[in-house]
Parts: sequence; C-alpha cells; structure tokens
Amino acid sequence: MPTDDLRERLLPRTARARVRPASDGPPEPGDLFVLRATGELPVEWALLDRRPQGDLLAVPADTNPLAGGADVEVPATAPGGPLCLRCRLSVWLRPGLFEPGLRSGRLAPETVAEALQQVRRLEAGTLEPSPLAEEVDADSEYRDWIREVPERARALALAARPAASRKPGSWFGPGYSLAAMFALLAIGLGLWAATLRREVKQLSAPVFDISPQEVVLGETHRGPTVLEIPPQDDHVLLTLVVDASIPPQDAHFEILNAKGRPVWRSDPLRLTPRDFRLFLRRSDLPDGTYRVRIVPETGGRPLSESTFVIQTRR
Repeated sequence: MPTDDLRERLLPRTARARVRPASDGPPEPGDLFVLRATGELPVEWALLDRRPQGDLLAVPADTNPLAGGADVEVPATAPGGPLCLRCRLSVWLRPGLFEPGLRSGRLAPETVAEALQQVRRLEAGTLEPSPLAEEVDADSEYRDWIREVPERARALALAARPAASRKPGSWFGPGYSLAAMFALLAIGLGLWAATLRREVKQLSAPVFDISPQEVVLGETHRGPTVLEIPPQDDHVLLTLVVDASIPPQDAHFEILNAKGRPVWRSDPLRLTPRDFRLFLRRSDLPDGTYRVRIVPETGGRPLSESTFVIQTRR
C-alpha cells in the first residue's frame, strides 16, 4: 500500500480536498480512484461497471466546468462532486490498476446509473445532446482540454495495464508510461491552470443588468412559474419570497433539477417572511424544470415547495 507521502503526491489537488481514509475493499462500481500512471494529471477515474471476469469499466473525470454532450456533470452538492465524467472515453481496465490506497471518493448510485446509461447511448449511437452541449462540443478550449488531459490519461491508463494483459512483443512498458506521464505533465497542468484562471476571471468580473426573477414559497399555485431569461444573461437572479404562512425557524433552501438531483443548497438560515436573493450562473440553471423547497434544519418534510421553469426568452 502506498505511503502517505506517495499518496499525497499522486492525488490531484481536487481529489485531496475530499479524500477519505483508504478502504481495503476491492474496487467497485461507484468508486473514484487516482491511477498511479495518471497521478500527475488533474484526472480521477470513476468506476461504472464490472465484467464477470473482473475487468472494470472506467471513465476519466476532472473538474473542468466545460461539459459536452457525452459528459455527465456531478454538482458540488452531490457525492464526489464537483466533477465532469468524460463518458466518451470509457475504457475497460484490469482491477489491479486500482490500488485501495488511491481511492479518492465515491459517487452516488444515481450518478453511476446516469453515466453508465450515457456510455450505452454512445455505444448504440442514440445520444442526443442538447443544443447547449453541442455548442460546448464545438468550443476550441473544450476540445483542447479533452485532447490534452482526459484523452492522454486514457492512453496512459491503457499503456499501464498489467503485463499479463498485454500482447507478446508489445513495446509498452513501465519506462514508456513514466516517460509519457512526465512529458504530459507540463501540458496537462498548464491547461488546468489556464482553465482555473479563466473561471476565476469570469467569477470576478462585475455582473450587471440582470433581469430579476421571482419565485414565491408558501402560496398555492396551479402550475409552475415560468422564468424567461434573456439570451445575453449568463447569470440568474432569483428572488425567493417566503410567505407569512411559514412560521419562523432555522431551515435550508434547496433547488433540485427535473431528475431530483440537487443543484444548490443554502447554509442554515433563520426563516422569516421576507425576500431572499440568490445569484446563480446560467450554466447551473440551463433551460428546464426545477423545484425550490424549504427544508427544516432538523430534517423532515419540506415546509414549502414550488416548481419553476427556466427558459430562454425568444
């Protein structure tokens, strides 16, 4: 088992932030791992399925926020998040590559099921990406990242397969894997740093002229509130109006997407009949149906829940 020092060096920075004590159990679908062969790249590996003979279906995962049509996004509020699972680059790998000491986390079962379904759609040629995802697929920065990080990581993982699984006379070996890993280090980390700088710049830039949107909690509505967002807005300003019928208490606000997965959750706050303003990126709230609800800090049933629809104004 790797020493703590070796493990610390191999784990990408994003994995270190959420790593749990190593488990001695075998690798299983749902686990997140760092591979020794790709440990210097900002990549983890999400396990999705297992063959009867033991091989594991894995996809590279990273924290670049750009998500294309074949990718599955794991939000920060979900187990293992934030991550993007690059399902187009799925690969079957031997279980010996996944060392217990380099297990970096665990995904929720619904995330594994969604990613596995995405892989199956890709295999069957039935994937139908959204227009927004197709725009990302065509983005040059996204394509550069995919080519230089997860695609390279996939090649390194294949090259690092145990010798027994290689064909006789194969020229891949430990020396090749090590050399390739260091050759890619400068490229991979450079792109990673550039992506982080771009995201920080976007978040730091002043945002103005955002159309406010209002969702009322505590009243009875016949149908969902439709919020039309101007196409030029890259943020959404939500005003959550708490009706006087809800008694004051400590609670959380939550926003769930149409699949019931959390998009955002507030810290505990004192609930009073007033307006709460929420500022979210448009990428976190693409067109679709959402539920916003108030959940008591002590748990139990939601105090109130409203449905709203985000759509781009035509």
